[in-house]
Amino acid sequence: MRLSAVGRAIPRNVWRAALVLALAGILWLALRPQPGGVDWFEHADKLRHAGAFLVLWVLSRRSSGAASGLLMAALLAYGVLIEVLQGFSPDREPSAADVLADAVGIVIGAFMDRAPPVRG
Repeated sequence: MRLSAVGRAIPRNVWRAALVLALAGILWLALRPQPGGVDWFEHADKLRHAGAFLVLWVLSRRSSGAASGLLMAALLAYGVLIEVLQGFSPDREPSAADVLADAVGIVIGAFMDRAPPVRG
């Protein structure tokens, strides 16, 4: 079964619930105190940002009939909101590079939407 067929088989309300959980989970991860320790590599957090917003893109597209441009703007605004809120956290600091990584994840998701299905 193709992935698009699986997406159509799942009710839109389930996608919406998954989106709300993902939005809440990402916000919690972004605002909780930073764990100590060494990261995988120097800019691993940028990879996590892009991955998180790629997931948000997929969930947003499955749960909404909104136009792609509107979803892109909404998700990017969410990324900016997270960075603003981090400015009020004692052990976090806002980063324009994080917003750029968020945008990369969104753009990758948008390109994946436009890619022809893989025949196997």
